[in-house]
Amino acid sequence: MLRRPAVLLLISAGMHLTAHAQETAIRSSDGDSLRYSYTPLPPQAPEKRPFLRRVVDYFGESTTDKTFEKKIDFTFAGGPSYSKNTSFGIGLLAAGLYRLDRTDSVTAPSNVSIYGNFTTQKFVLLRFSGDNLFNHNRQRLSYSGAFVYFPGAFYGIGYEAGKEGYAQDLTTTMGTVNVSYCTSLAGRFYVGVSGGLNYTGAAYRSSGMTEYLEGIRDGRYEKPGGQRGELYDLWLEGRYLPEKQDPFSNYIAATGDRPNALNAHVGIFAQYDTRDVTFNASKGVFVKAEAKWYPEWLGNTRRTFGRFTLTFDFYQRLWKGAVLACDLYADATAGTPSWHMYAKMGGMERMRGYYEGRYRDKRLVETQIELRQKIYRRHGVVAWIGGGQVWGTNRFRWSNTLCSFGCGYRFEFKNRM
Repeated sequence: MLRRPAVLLLISAGMHLTAHAQETAIRSSDGDSLRYSYTPLPPQAPEKRPFLRRVVDYFGESTTDKTFEKKIDFTFAGGPSYSKNTSFGIGLLAAGLYRLDRTDSVTAPSNVSIYGNFTTQKFVLLRFSGDNLFNHNRQRLSYSGAFVYFPGAFYGIGYEAGKEGYAQDLTTTMGTVNVSYCTSLAGRFYVGVSGGLNYTGAAYRSSGMTEYLEGIRDGRYEKPGGQRGELYDLWLEGRYLPEKQDPFSNYIAATGDRPNALNAHVGIFAQYDTRDVTFNASKGVFVKAEAKWYPEWLGNTRRTFGRFTLTFDFYQRLWKGAVLACDLYADATAGTPSWHMYAKMGGMERMRGYYEGRYRDKRLVETQIELRQKIYRRHGVVAWIGGGQVWGTNRFRWSNTLCSFGCGYRFEFKNRM
């Protein structure tokens, strides 16, 4: 019984020598108390990860569905961009997923995206879009809008105008807003209504090529070298027509259309949609037929016209990471639209590689097949081939069919986006 008090005394002395020790007593069955102490370790500072590691982890976590934890799960990104028509620039993107009903784990989340692009050629693009899914995907509210400032060109109306290649410099300022709402009638079959507003303004000036070439011929100007000298020789040979060099000025003069035009529409549509997600589907079918009416009393500039569009998309998984995507799109106009409301071929989604608007007319049809392959995590590639045609001003001819093919890089910005 002599050793126990000695041990307890040493422990007690150690407790008083420790500045921030905590003391606890445990009483044994024979009435003795054993006291002990411990000193908490100082809190460890979190390990600071390298910058590149933090960036990789940020994008790696953004593919995880956090819509059950957050009101809205946003991810931001930016990087350089390049286009033949707009040159070098920087692009910024924000994408978000959210659930209006967090108790519904079957319906895909709603989405919203905001995109901006600014280039060295003074091209400015700000665009937003989103889909709200209600009541277990029985109702949908979709919206989109854009602001564009584009120092581009106008080639005229019709296939022949685009083929000849006479282009007039045209700086376009455009603002557009569209909204649609649909409800399910039976299963995945929906009917709905739509509305939208589009304002487009144009700044342009005449090239003065006719007067200039006549001045060279009459000796008032010296013949230049380079491209203008070649155009002068072609003019003398009858192979260049300077009066066609200003297609926008000629169109405005011939039609009486206004360079600055406001167009508003109301529409109805029906669609059948079995896609697994609306933004980046991997299986299912999407079919949509929509009729839009642009009445003059709704604020349209000087005229009333109508427009009908048809979209058919098909998605099928092939093997691990591979998706086959097929698209068919048709656009037809009744009446005479404003100059910027004609159906246009080209752009970022269909018939890539063609300057958007070089080929435009009252009727358009395009089709495209894509093979999408995921390579590693968020990275993938795509190969496509497509074809299309515009007509109305000119007759439909199979020989006027335009083709597009190529390959590109795909990056999964968010889960299924």
